[in-house]
Amino acid sequence: MDELLRELKEIKALLASQKNVLTMDEFCFYAGISKHQAYHLTSENKIKFYRPHGKLIYFDIEDVKEFLLQNPIEAQNTINKLANKFNKY
Repeated sequence: MDELLRELKEIKALLASQKNVLTMDEFCFYAGISKHQAYHLTSENKIKFYRPHGKLIYFDIEDVKEFLLQNPIEAQNTINKLANKFNKY
């Protein structure tokens, strides 16, 4: 039963990634965060969101991807390569 639920969640995630606009619930599921965290992000204007009718919140999938991919951490081998490159000068 747990396996079936996990697979269903994976299917939902795949379907959500095909959409251009996400609801609050879809955003939370896609980002793996709670609604509380999502509302905090919106109240602090840390993620771009839309309220076309003043109540419901929607997210553009590209804005969500950009938010989730901010502050990248480079792999150690990449850092070492850059350090070696600059040490040559």
